[in-house]
Order: sequence, then structure tokens, then C-alpha cells
Amino acid sequence: MVNVIKNVKIAGEWKDLIIKEGMIKEIKAASNVADTDSYDARGLLYLPAFQDMHCHLDKHLVGEQWRSLQPFITLPKQLQFEKSLLETMENDVNTRVRLMAELMLQHGTTKIRTHVDIDRTLGLKHLEAVVELRKQMKGIMEIEIVAFPQQGLLLSDSVDVAKDALRNGADLIGGVDPAGLEKRVDASLETMFSLSKEFAKGIDLHLHDPGHLGKYTIDRVTELTKQAKQEANVAVSHAYCLGMLSDDELQDTYQALRENDISIISSVPIDRPMPRLQSMIDNEISFLVGTDNIQDAWSPFGDGDILRRGSRLAEKNGWVTDEQLIAAYSYITGRSLEPVIGEKADFVLVDAQNIQQAMAIVPRREAVFAGGNVIAEKGELLDNCR
Repeated sequence: MVNVIKNVKIAGEWKDLIIKEGMIKEIKAASNVADTDSYDARGLLYLPAFQDMHCHLDKHLVGEQWRSLQPFITLPKQLQFEKSLLETMENDVNTRVRLMAELMLQHGTTKIRTHVDIDRTLGLKHLEAVVELRKQMKGIMEIEIVAFPQQGLLLSDSVDVAKDALRNGADLIGGVDPAGLEKRVDASLETMFSLSKEFAKGIDLHLHDPGHLGKYTIDRVTELTKQAKQEANVAVSHAYCLGMLSDDELQDTYQALRENDISIISSVPIDRPMPRLQSMIDNEISFLVGTDNIQDAWSPFGDGDILRRGSRLAEKNGWVTDEQLIAAYSYITGRSLEPVIGEKADFVLVDAQNIQQAMAIVPRREAVFAGGNVIAEKGELLDNCR
């Protein structure tokens, strides 16, 4: 089947996109020729669809009655609070993961990496819900799954559960604060890398530990990555420590991250340090962005819109020039900034003059396309995509 998306604004000019079998087949100057299989963009701006590389589909409060939160005191107490809150949810986990995926889709996100809670109490219940969702969303949303022992891989005695998760649909093994929570840095990290090797899966570690403690943990991650020959298959999420120490103190860490092609993933927090973006660029370190907490036990804020998070990234770093705003957009998409023949036709249409303005004003998504098919209009997911 061939679709034609007419009158799309691309680099200041109106173009027609010819879509075949979900891929961009041709890009032509806009014409007035009517086509029964066409969609008229009416001069709306083309933006490549988004990717959100750190979220939690299974633990949000969207669709729930309002829940009062508590200030963060310590990580163990916060984890206990989250556990008790999840036990009171009105929606089951299958409903929750679909609600959040649909919210992200209507914003134009067609690729995500979600951390999914596993432990001896939950078993694979949350994982199974996301694996089923991934089947249902095939062709619309690409979903990477991290088996995430939120209560601590060793601390919650969840190694066997993690193995089951990696056998049953998880793409990566996760972990959290091997020092601050687990109190066993080497044992925790070595277990993660052992699981990664046994099941040929990637690694994505939550690291909140500050300063030199966090740096030591990252240095051990880089050493283990090199030993395991896992280059380009490991990520560290949050990594607040990289925003707490000076670049001089971090030069050896930066070099090891670059040499082992380890990604740093940030949710662009406003209440704590984050890795300095310019330092990531200067040291050629892979840097990705995710929304993370969306109306959950940790924060009442968030709407699942990664474009809004990209705008925050630019604002927090003082990026205001055209070149900087365009560069900031590149961190929230894994696609070419302009359509390319042969790429999957995942894109959004917005009422903006250019990418720079879209980053500045975060406009409503007038239409979202996945594989060349419209799945959302005027900020709402179409009924046949629910």
C-alpha cells in the first residue's frame, strides 16, 4: 500500500512524502494533484518521531485517584513507600502499562526503553504485562525492556528472578546503586555482568550515588565492560556524580566511558545535578534522554512528553542559538532530523516554523504517524490504535 502525506513543511519548503510498506519511498515537491490515499498536512512542520530511553511503564499513577506523596528521606524508605503504594493501585499492571504507552504515543514517541520491576514478591508479573504490550504494539512502538530489581539485585535476593526475566523477554539487566543501596559494589556489578554474559543481554544501571562514590562505581563499570568485551552494550542512567565533580577529576572516567562506548542516560532533573552536556559532547560520550518519573511514588509531575524534556535540556544548559536547539532535539530522537528515503515513516506534524521553535514552545502534536499511518491527531490517540 502506498500513502501520500501532502504539503508537509520540511526545511522551509512544502513537500509530499510517498510512503510504501511503512517506509519513506520518495520525497517530492508538493503538488495539487488529488490522491485518494493522501493525508493533507496543510503546511505543518515535519519532526522525526521521538525516543524515550528511560521510563517506567509499570509504576505510574496516571488514571488513578490522587495519591499524596512524601518527601524523599532515604532510598530504602522511599522504596518501602513505593512498594506499599503500588499495592493500593486501582488499575492492574496490564492497564497501567498500556495507559502510559498510549500517552507517550500521542506525544509522538515511537521508541522507548522501559525499566520493569522484578523481585521475589512480584515475580514476572510486571514483565509479562510489558512483553504482551510489546506484541500488541508491534509496528507502532518499539519497546526495549530492562529487568529492573528496584529493591536491589542482591539485597532483594532477585538473581533467580532476573534470570527468569532474561529468559522471558527482557532485553537488558538493570540494577540500582551497588554501593549506596546494596553496600556491595563489586559483588552487585559482577553479578550484573555475569547475567549479561550468560544471556547475551545488555546492561542499564540506575546510579544515584553522589560524588566520588558514584565515580568509583562508574569506573568499575567501565573496567568490567572492557573485561567482558561489552562495548556499546552498557548504559548508566542518572549518573548524578558526573555533575558533582569537576572535569579535571573526571578525565579518566570520561576517557573510559568513551573508549568502551558506554551511554549516559539522563532525565534532565531540575532538583539535583546531572552530567554536564557540554562535557559529554567534548569527550564524545554517548548521551541519551528519558522522562523517568511520570506521576509516580517519586514525583507528582510529568506528562510523558519527551519533547518537553528536550526543551528542558536546552533551557537547563543555556542553549538558545539555532544550532544548539537543533542539537538538543537530536538527543530525543534516534532518527534523521529531515526525512530520508528508506527510513521508517515515524514522524509528527506540529504548528511551528522550524525545529528550533518547536523546541522552544513545545507545540501540540497535530498528527503522529507510525509506519506511515496516522495514529494520533490533535493530541489524542485514534480509537483504532487503543
